[in-house]
Amino acid sequence: MKISGVDFKGPYDVDSTVIPRDRAAVYVIICRKTNGENLVIDVGESGEVGLRISTHTRRSCWERNCSGTLYVYLRYMPTSEGHDAASRRALEAKIRREYNPPCGKI
Repeated sequence: MKISGVDFKGPYDVDSTVIPRDRAAVYVIICRKTNGENLVIDVGESGEVGLRISTHTRRSCWERNCSGTLYVYLRYMPTSEGHDAASRRALEAKIRREYNPPCGKI
């Protein structure tokens, strides 16, 4: 799926155990409504994306703002490919500005 013009992998269930715990990525939490519409609920970045999603402090916000099914999309951004935390934060900020998700802050 393209989000802000960037390819993301997914969808993965937010409780999926297939999400690598220790990979660096930007993640986008999507609510898929029963009519098939996708809404961006949250976006973030982490050097340990699977761990971050599985222990996220905004989970209750995701659930309050979704009347469908929660999914996560991932854009892996490893340092071995020239990415760092600053580049992940830049993509996160771009997506936040474009979608203004209800959970988290710009």
